[in-house]
Amino acid sequence: MEAKETRRRRSIIDIETENTGERSRLILQLMWPALGENILATLVSMADTIMVSALGTGAINAVSLCTQPRFIVFSAFMALGTGTTALVARAKGAGNREEANHALRQSILLALAIILLISIAMLVWYQPLIRFIAGKNIAESTIQDAFAYFHVQIYGFPMLGLTFIMNAALRGAGNTRAAFYSNSAANIVNVIMNYLLIQGHLGFPALGVKGASIATVIGQGVALCFCLYWLLSGRQFVTLRGMHHVRIDGDMIRRVSRIGTPALLEQVIMRVGMMLFTLIVTSLGDISYASHNIAMNIQSMSFTTGMSFGIAATTLTGQTLGRGRPDLSRWYTRQAIRMGYVLSFLVAVIIFFLGGAIAGIYSQETQVITLAAVVLRIIAVANPLSNTRFVYNSALRGAGDARFTAVSTFIGVALIRPAVAGLLVYVFHLDLVGVWIAMISDTLLCYGLGKWRWHTGKWAQIQV
Repeated sequence: MEAKETRRRRSIIDIETENTGERSRLILQLMWPALGENILATLVSMADTIMVSALGTGAINAVSLCTQPRFIVFSAFMALGTGTTALVARAKGAGNREEANHALRQSILLALAIILLISIAMLVWYQPLIRFIAGKNIAESTIQDAFAYFHVQIYGFPMLGLTFIMNAALRGAGNTRAAFYSNSAANIVNVIMNYLLIQGHLGFPALGVKGASIATVIGQGVALCFCLYWLLSGRQFVTLRGMHHVRIDGDMIRRVSRIGTPALLEQVIMRVGMMLFTLIVTSLGDISYASHNIAMNIQSMSFTTGMSFGIAATTLTGQTLGRGRPDLSRWYTRQAIRMGYVLSFLVAVIIFFLGGAIAGIYSQETQVITLAAVVLRIIAVANPLSNTRFVYNSALRGAGDARFTAVSTFIGVALIRPAVAGLLVYVFHLDLVGVWIAMISDTLLCYGLGKWRWHTGKWAQIQV
């Protein structure tokens, strides 16, 4: 046991090391668990869609109608997680464990209040919201399946919200492996329960779309158990031991909110923009909507590299600023971008040439596959810069500059994307291709804005 602990300590790399090889290795140490987590989550999402697709195109569309309402909920948890990661990372960089634990515990108290409000709001309004997204061209049976799916999801929100916050704190402390293990276990359980509950196997009832939702919630419960194990073990930089003695600290909650509120606005803006965007897609009919959903599902795999290097950039930016070393923040972010760009290019090549074959796994309908393949080529061309955008924005959030990312998201997602999509679809009649050109135009704009902001260096002066 002692030898194992000695090896573990030797493998720890100090963020201020002068050895550039060790710095790159540190980026990879933080990135690979996030990459594994993202790839597995994406594969599970793809498996979910494929399993549900056995019930027909309507079932795929029913689950997809719930995507934006779910992401509205996720946005609140992600925003609070952004604030938690930034504060814990700064405290870790400064070696202040008490401050890191205080940030985690106050974030959990705030999360519990937010979870209660969100759950009540969704129970009241989820049906009108889904009907609004569906528009007038989606079958009533599909909408009813969406209702069944989302109603179950609401009861998983408490577990999901707490898991978000706990993983955010662990990432800020430099432990990206915890999220990998907890979410990997959750995803494996999700797939197993999908097999048992969607079409009914081994004596389990065939619950269809509702069964897929139940499987997801069970997986979320597994992820929460793993997070509790990590944070109650006493072996992490952050811990939940002594949580029962915690009292509300208005000052710390304001600090978390100062970063979390702009991040929340960014996510809300993104979801509102996506809902407007989805209305345009649903107006094109079931075939285009199914192709769009398949392309979106495959696109999420192409984003795994950017998101994973972005998680490393968030953690390292916060920790290096906690040490008072913005020069290192610049180095780590620049290197994360270089490393991520190479992987993004390889993924883009695969999607460009094999996108049609991958789309064929989801559907047997020739029209759906052909249209999805065209869209995937558009995605592939923009993929390297799309992923680089994630790294820039993640580094800015790690520095506490969430306000700027919220503004750039508003410009891109709420203004540019729906405006360009409307123009290309309704004026130039490019249909789904026009929709995706609009999405890529917004992505490239956000990339340019993020790169410009990072190079100004203003993020280095932000106090959290």
